[in-house]
Amino acid sequence: MKQQIEVKKFEKLVKEMYRGFPNWQFRKMVEDVVVTKEMRDQLIDAKFLVKEQHVVDRQKYDVYMLGPNALTLVSAWETEELTRSIKKLTWAVIIMTGASLIIIIIQTLKIFGIS
Repeated sequence: MKQQIEVKKFEKLVKEMYRGFPNWQFRKMVEDVVVTKEMRDQLIDAKFLVKEQHVVDRQKYDVYMLGPNALTLVSAWETEELTRSIKKLTWAVIIMTGASLIIIIIQTLKIFGIS
């Protein structure tokens, strides 16, 4: 269960970063979700994240942006969501078609006087 929550947090982070791609830079948000530096480094090496170092008032800090491989990940998540929606719509069409057929059969029986 905890692992599933962590995956959802990472998915939410990447989707949020995607909304501002390529111009938004993230700092605290990335570090809150991807807690360990080692894991952030792995994501950078795998090109899911890009890291830049900024200096403000002589203080250095890292900012993160989406890397090129994260775009494929976002596309896969969007496709998965679209597939779920299509399945729901397909079931709705099947149910409506079935109900329509039943109504047509009942009306046809009434027209011919068969009850």
